[in-house]
Amino acid sequence: MSPGAPSDDAVLAAALESDRAARRLAQSEFERPLVLEAGAGTGKTTTLVARILAWCLGPGWEKNRALLAERAASRGNDPPSPEQVAAATLQRVVAITFTEAAAAEMAGRVGLELAVVAGGSTPVWLAAELLPEADERTRRARALAGTLDRLVVRTIHAFCRGLLADHPLDAGLHPEIQVDADGRLAEQAAREVITAHLAAGYGEPGDPAFLALAAEGYGPEALATTLTTLVSQGARPEDFDEDPLSADRVAELQKRVEAALEPAARTAAPLAAIGKRSTKTLAAVAALETTSRVLAAADARISPVEDLERLCQTVSTSWNEAAFERLRDWAKGSVNPSEAKLLDDPGGLVQAATGLAPLLRHLLSLAPRRLADARRVLVPLLAEVRHQLRTRGVMTFPDLLLEARDLLARRPGVRRRIQRGIDQLLVDEFQDTDDLQTELLGLLALEGTDDLRPALFLVGDPKQSIYGWRSADLAAYDAFLDRVRDANGRVEILAENFRSVPAILDEVARSVAPVMVEQKGLQPAFQPLVACAARAEDPGFAEDPWATVEHWVTWRAEDQAAGAPGGATTRAADSVVLEAEALARDLLRLRRQHDVAWSSVGLLLRGTGDLDDYLEALRRAGIPFAVGRDRHYYRRREIIEAAALVRVVIDPGDPVALLTVLRSPMVGVPDAALIPLWSRGFPRLVAELRLEELERVVDAAAATLPAGVPGLERLAGWPRALLAALHRLAELRASFR
Repeated sequence: MSPGAPSDDAVLAAALESDRAARRLAQSEFERPLVLEAGAGTGKTTTLVARILAWCLGPGWEKNRALLAERAASRGNDPPSPEQVAAATLQRVVAITFTEAAAAEMAGRVGLELAVVAGGSTPVWLAAELLPEADERTRRARALAGTLDRLVVRTIHAFCRGLLADHPLDAGLHPEIQVDADGRLAEQAAREVITAHLAAGYGEPGDPAFLALAAEGYGPEALATTLTTLVSQGARPEDFDEDPLSADRVAELQKRVEAALEPAARTAAPLAAIGKRSTKTLAAVAALETTSRVLAAADARISPVEDLERLCQTVSTSWNEAAFERLRDWAKGSVNPSEAKLLDDPGGLVQAATGLAPLLRHLLSLAPRRLADARRVLVPLLAEVRHQLRTRGVMTFPDLLLEARDLLARRPGVRRRIQRGIDQLLVDEFQDTDDLQTELLGLLALEGTDDLRPALFLVGDPKQSIYGWRSADLAAYDAFLDRVRDANGRVEILAENFRSVPAILDEVARSVAPVMVEQKGLQPAFQPLVACAARAEDPGFAEDPWATVEHWVTWRAEDQAAGAPGGATTRAADSVVLEAEALARDLLRLRRQHDVAWSSVGLLLRGTGDLDDYLEALRRAGIPFAVGRDRHYYRRREIIEAAALVRVVIDPGDPVALLTVLRSPMVGVPDAALIPLWSRGFPRLVAELRLEELERVVDAAAATLPAGVPGLERLAGWPRALLAALHRLAELRASFR
């Protein structure tokens, strides 16, 4: 610890004091935007529920009672009843959660805690001094509990659907919105559009872009799948207006590559003198030299697509796996002693490799011609699919957000009406948000005058942002927090943990804090957590010989006995098996000595690659277990193909499903045979099951295939397999009827 730096105890004490102040703000600050960054186990849901109760029992009740009383007086009516005030207060509170389960949990918690207050008690976490006297508090809680159905607790998608359903004409939408929750309607529309374009795309003379994609294995089934994916992700045709392969963009990329390549080649040149055993180093040096030479000798421009295709081919042929792996190592700062002796500036090589490696990785993943063909084919098809879905009132989940955003942005009058109907806007799990969602929240809670917009309350933990695959974006999170501060809002931290014992929290801090370095927009700073008072002296499970926290390192005893340091010669696969067996023995001993229930044991793995080894060890030990299943089961190739077979049986007019079955291992028709088959009316004949004509068509198509098609020899028996499959299809259709 540096001189003058606060002690760990002082830091934790300050964190606790700040935590308590933040929790009080959650129940008292109802004017300015407020964000609470709440670490794991700090009671995020309880804090949200506390805010809802504090508002509804206190200032919210007073505000809505005054509004209703004023309205009643102006009309000569009686003062509002407690139930009327309760309903008006609750319906102006909107809580947005990330999942439907979380929404149900929050609504249930609010109802449960209102019942507690209605019974004359006050939860310890609810600041009673901020609320009315006990009798009045009880009376209000009873009225609120009786009208709890007015509270709006929804996922962001459900909330947006409600906005659109209330304003369909303003949004320019079908009056009856149908949400395509499982993507089936989008898939159906995509297949209809693809089917309508089969003749133009693959017939005579055919569309060059369609045919080029099919030649690379991206036929109708792939196009339908891609269209469905684009729709499910909210893509619109206008998103592709800007050409990614324009002359300016390609020229800019080439300049960046050349600018990054020159210093890398120059600083690495002395490594050509390294020993022949340094094969990866020599491969990287040769790749740098070859790439530089080819680019310097490149001809004048042909077209942007061809220029980029040539650049990608140069990189692909010059950089094998060994060369690129060494470049990546340099970019990570790994320069070995042999290399360092030959280099004038090892740091310069690291810097140059850091700039070049991501560019080469990008080029290795690019297929410019395919990208150009895909853009030409898919964008018009996407427009047709979008038109069909919009006409039918079908929307995907991203569509709900996009259309709601457009409604709020383009119709300020509608936005103001919506804002007037909300007093408190609460958002849970805010770390899992993205640009679109933050834009929506900003339009609702940060636009307009202070007296118009609702009070905003956000709870999230950027350290727990795990939904990057759903577009969760820490840059969007950080940018929105800046907007909150600009709007005179506050960002506070919850640090008191109610879940874990000190030993676990200390180990998390020891392990994570040194490597969790803040990078704005990418990585939040580490925030230590403090065990709550009830757990402050709890040692956790520490019954000899077990410790609360243990680190296991596994190797074979004979490897260590043979002199290998730390079992360095034990293969990783053997280590996994040994660890699994040791784990099973440990669990049996825990069960025997401490009667630990199997249901209280959880085994978390970073991946499922080694899962079978652990399950086998548990089976042999007689330990019962349940395994969480792979959520991507229905995306497996064999499941997709089986589903396509079912569609072919029950829907003779589905040519895309037919293509999937033909290309699957069940039949094995080569891609080169698809166009000859289709041009001879194959889909129609299959739909009608005209087997004799199908035999002639298959023979004719097989006769047209050139002998030099790569890989065709491995599928030499495909005509017989296809005819057998067609006869089997006839049997299946007959049995289905």
